[in-house]
Amino acid sequence: MKKPLRPDDESKPFIARWNALARILLVESSVKLVARAAMDYADFEDGTECYPSNERIARETGYCEKTVRIAWGVLRGLGMAERVEYAVAHEHRADKYELCIPDNWATLPVLGPSGRKFTCLACSKRINPRGNCTLEADDRVTFNVREYVFCPAPRRTKGRTEPWCYDVWNQRMTDIGSPTWNERGNKGVWALFRRSRGEDW
Repeated sequence: MKKPLRPDDESKPFIARWNALARILLVESSVKLVARAAMDYADFEDGTECYPSNERIARETGYCEKTVRIAWGVLRGLGMAERVEYAVAHEHRADKYELCIPDNWATLPVLGPSGRKFTCLACSKRINPRGNCTLEADDRVTFNVREYVFCPAPRRTKGRTEPWCYDVWNQRMTDIGSPTWNERGNKGVWALFRRSRGEDW
């Protein structure tokens, strides 16, 4: 099997490393697609000189301009894009960015090197982690980590009331005297993320 490309492997061209990171990142598809589209306008060697307008990326991706702006905010918050010049509307100039691979890329919510499914912490089913992120007002990006490590909550239809794996796991932790999800703190929650992923870079 071919060895997976690491985003920090500087022997490879920047465009290949950028696209590898965009591929494994567990965020909304809009962020991934804007990241891929942005690379088309950047210098393929180092990710600099990237200044497509939000309108152009919206047209190419099929998303609205607001979604594109949010995606840029997420990329900035993750350390994957640095705005080096602000847009000047009357000069018809868009924001100018430098795309980069953050040093902490492996601590972001990413798939493992082989891209395998995750394991639900409660029922041990193999699941596809659902990408998610929230852009806070200060350009900080937060994640709902439990969406990555538990089966999706069951739909409550026609009297069906199956328990959610998240609730089952919390009850199990309470029964054995271990900390529940909310008691584990940020560090403990990300440790569970890595356990569910089952492999590290």
